Amino acid sequence: MSSFYQQLKKQAAGKAARFHMPGHKGRPILPELNHPFAIDYTEIEGTGNLYEGDEPILSAEQAAAQYYGAQDCLFLTGGSTQALMTAIAAAVPAGGTLVIDRNCHKSATHAMALLDLTPEFVVPEPLDETGLPGLISPQAVENALVQTPEASAVLVTSPNYYGVMQDIPALAEICHRHGVPLLVDAAHGAHLKAAGRKSPIEEGADLAAVSTHKTLPALGQSALLLSSGRIPWETLLETAPMFGTSSPSYLLLASIDLARAWLEGEGGEAYAACARRVAALRQEIDRTTVFSALTETAAPLDPCRLTVCCRGTNVTGHQLNAILHESFGIDVEMSDRDHIVCICTGADTRRDYARLMGALRDKQFTRRPAESQPLLPFPAPERGCSLRQAWFSQNIKIPLEQAEGRICARPVTPYPPGVPLLYPGERIRQVHIEFLRAGWYTGKEPICVMEEADAERNRD
Repeated sequence: MSSFYQQLKKQAAGKAARFHMPGHKGRPILPELNHPFAIDYTEIEGTGNLYEGDEPILSAEQAAAQYYGAQDCLFLTGGSTQALMTAIAAAVPAGGTLVIDRNCHKSATHAMALLDLTPEFVVPEPLDETGLPGLISPQAVENALVQTPEASAVLVTSPNYYGVMQDIPALAEICHRHGVPLLVDAAHGAHLKAAGRKSPIEEGADLAAVSTHKTLPALGQSALLLSSGRIPWETLLETAPMFGTSSPSYLLLASIDLARAWLEGEGGEAYAACARRVAALRQEIDRTTVFSALTETAAPLDPCRLTVCCRGTNVTGHQLNAILHESFGIDVEMSDRDHIVCICTGADTRRDYARLMGALRDKQFTRRPAESQPLLPFPAPERGCSLRQAWFSQNIKIPLEQAEGRICARPVTPYPPGVPLLYPGERIRQVHIEFLRAGWYTGKEPICVMEEADAERNRD
């Protein structure tokens, strides 16, 4: 018997409250998929070909496009990673320049390495002393486009892992005034329409990568690429296979279509109810526990994302995560030094929420003056060589504490949230090492740097 399968069965038998992806939370929200083998097809007569724009897949894609207010929609089975890499490749020519949110997912880094793109970073303002990434200033995007007129597109993340949503209409207006498309990594935003918000395309974005498994009840790796029509549909069809399998899972494709149909029916009310419950939970956490919840006084938020701050208590976010798992049977999506993040969806029940609140009210958690230093914005590194040169260079792994002066060869990416703090080609300084040790690493973990001889050859 498969040991991996047995571990998954053991995990499921624990009946934890699952405040993490996937959005179905282990419940049979889509009963049509309970017996999957009968519909596990490939490209034969009658099933269509994903990358040819064939029926019956095309009609399912058009139904999703209509729901999200897009002109075009491409179903994908490589997650938002495939969707985001497709969007970048379709919008930015090889060797080009991309204005990019510094907090974008590491898959954007992979696309830039493969395409030899030059990133021009814009950095979100921190929301508070924990360093939580907040809003990108429209003026920062304006300045970046003025300073790099050769840029072919702008890429931002909205909502981010903590639930912060960017001002897409303002960013889109700036992009379009400069004649470039706005791309949005909306991997965590598939449910937003049902929760009372507009999709990124409805707000003016040109391409949006959306995971249907993160917050909807679709199967893992399922995703959408939504388009305003600015990028031709044919270009998306030609580009997507470069980053995905030539044998896409028809089970995943079916789960996307079923999740969309569920959203348009009973799922819509489930997410509206989830949004109301999360709003109440934020107030309840502030009122009845030693913790605090991120609220919209700080920034516009995903109505279904619950971010809990531990600063000023006797536990860190990482410690709270471990205690919830070990003592209360509650699994959250992620933790950092100062927060835990809970993904709430239409599959969660009142009992799940009550279990979470009961745990957060436990008397073992107490208030304590914050001892840790504020986590300031990550110090901007200088570029030592191109991202592609660094990625494909000869490289070695060394302890972080020995990396001062070396050039990063692989993204240094605390995961989750999967956001690189150091990008390939950037020179590592002591201030970066100290920052990483304060938030994520002890300093002894190995990181990948360029061999010194290669770094000298590739010096800009």
